Amino acid sequence: MHEIRATLPPEYADEAIRLATSVGITEVTTSEVFVRGPNAKRIFLSVETSTPQAQKFTDVLLKADFPAGEVTLTSREVRAIVGRMSFEEVTRPMTEPFPDVIQDLWQLSHVTLSYLGRAFAGAIILATGIIENNPIAILGAALFLPFLSQVLALAVGMWIGDRKLAIHGLKAVLVSIALAIVGGATVAAIEGGPIAFSQFKGPLSSLAISLVIGITAGLSNADDTGRRYLIGVAAAVQLAIFPVWLGAALVVGLPSHDILFQRLYSFLINLGTIAIASVIAYALARRNERSII
Repeated sequence: MHEIRATLPPEYADEAIRLATSVGITEVTTSEVFVRGPNAKRIFLSVETSTPQAQKFTDVLLKADFPAGEVTLTSREVRAIVGRMSFEEVTRPMTEPFPDVIQDLWQLSHVTLSYLGRAFAGAIILATGIIENNPIAILGAALFLPFLSQVLALAVGMWIGDRKLAIHGLKAVLVSIALAIVGGATVAAIEGGPIAFSQFKGPLSSLAISLVIGITAGLSNADDTGRRYLIGVAAAVQLAIFPVWLGAALVVGLPSHDILFQRLYSFLINLGTIAIASVIAYALARRNERSII
């Protein structure tokens, strides 16, 4: 369920209301406001509706022939809407308005001090887990590591031709990888070797697992019933194991070239498969705007 708010000049209000009714929205709230800087009268328009209708309304507003900069649009999730629509109708989950998805990926891929702290802390915990072969530490690290949203930002940016978003995601992915290597090397320098964890998947197994993670990640971003943070945990482990292991191995000793290259290939397969599969799944999910059952 979403609320879509638009602030626009009075002369565009009738067209915005028409667009709302054209996608099946029956109730539109409007009020006159005064915007300062520059001072001007504006119409504040609000609709509270199911996610599919919110997505349709957002799409038609973005495609409408309004002058650039004259219309401000915001979207927010709401917990409950009590009105004329039935609970079955108003709670339909498919699909998230596209600006919600894009701006969420932008926000989660900003490399801030908090981002650096989470990435390095996760790498330290994960490195401890793989050196000691401690599954609890490995799973705990996945709660910290930022990887999935950043890979999705890169993939979605390339898909829609948004170069800035793709570069934004790529920078965050590279930072996560670099901190994972540094974290692995730091723990190895303190604890020493050998590295007890050896349960690396081969390229084919990595492809299968990453395909499942990527498809699920794409579907969870299209559908507001998804539990995205749980998918992020699975993806973090899948993507972070190799760079953390590599950092530790650089300190305690690298294996043979065959083993090293096989693990590198598996990492690249994981990265590419999750990115491609998530975009394909998301694109297909956006075509289906109704619940399956």
